[in-house]
Amino acid sequence: MTWCATRDGIHTFPYETEVEAFCPEHGVTLLWHGPPITPPDLAGAEPHPAEPAGD
Repeated sequence: MTWCATRDGIHTFPYETEVEAFCPEHGVTLLWHGPPITPPDLAGAEPHPAEPAGD
């Protein structure tokens, strides 16, 4: 079960398979292309270019 999070709260994706999830209410599609990302995968990762650097 995958969650769709919005300003109004969270709910499960109404359509979900082994490779994707879709929420027509919010127009969100998630696609799985590999194993889930874990906290160790993100440790030391560079910030996304669209995010301000923490000062």
